[in-house]
This record gives sequence, structure tokens and C-alpha cells, in this order.
Amino acid sequence: MRTNQKFMKRSRQSRFGWRKLLISLGVILALYGSWYYYHQTQAPLTVAKDEAYALADKYGHLKTHTAFYRYNRQETYFTVAGENQRGQKVYVLIAKRGGKINIYSQDKGLTAQEVQSFVKARYRPKKILNLALGLYKKQPVWEVSYLNSKNQLCYDLIAFKNGRIVKSIQNL
Repeated sequence: MRTNQKFMKRSRQSRFGWRKLLISLGVILALYGSWYYYHQTQAPLTVAKDEAYALADKYGHLKTHTAFYRYNRQETYFTVAGENQRGQKVYVLIAKRGGKINIYSQDKGLTAQEVQSFVKARYRPKKILNLALGLYKKQPVWEVSYLNSKNQLCYDLIAFKNGRIVKSIQNL
């Protein structure tokens, strides 16, 4: 009888050990699957970012990169902020389609920090969701999306050169 009890006890322990192992493997597979899915969804943006950096270095003569922005409006633009070989701080704006490149000196318009400060002072948003430099009707603009105090989505286009609000959509 004792042998039978030992066998049953050992059998029960091994069943619990297998369950723990299977649960652990399931959790590991779920985590790996989530990481792999995230990595795959981010791959096109990573490629676009690398290409934008290469174009900014080649045509904007950048020696450093300080920021990357993606603007999606009528067209998609990628903007690389940085310092060129002459020590000037510039934005290199690259059209996704056609690859047209525009270079803007940061001191000739508003910086990202100035736009954030302006939006915070004017609207007092709960959270700024996105900030990007792009072209709207052939003029450089900052696109800002944010949540207002009522948690509603808001969207502004602010002229790069003078800070004028080009377009504003509130309470989406």
C-alpha cells in the first residue's frame, strides 16, 4: 500500500510539473509572438527612417540627427532635424512619393519645442499625441494632434515661418 501511495504522490507531482512547464511555455510563446508582431509592424517605418537619414545626410549634409518626424496629411513627408557640416541647425523635409527634398533653417521658423509651448499655453492640452513637420499647400507647417481637457482629439496645422494657425479642428 505504501508503494501505491508513493507512486500516486509522485504521479500527481509530475502532472503539476508538466502543467507548470506547459503554462510557462505558453506564456513565453505569447510574449515572443507579441514582440515579433510589433517588430514586423514597425519594420516599414524603420526602413523609411533609415532611408530618410541617408537622404538627409547626402542632400542636407547633416553630421548629426536630433529628431525624426513623420507627417501624414495629403502626402507623407519624413523630416530629419539635425546640424549640418557648417554648424547650422536645419530640418530636411523629404517627400515619400517622388523624394523631393526641402531644407529649412531652424532659426527661420518655429522649432518643435516652440510649437509645443505655444499649443500648451493656448489650449492647455492633457497630452500632445504627435508633432510633425510637413508641407500643406506648398508651405511648411507643424502638424500637432493632442487631447484637450475633455479628452477629445484636436488637431492644428501651424505655419513654420510665423506661427499662424493654418487649420484647426477641435473636439473630434
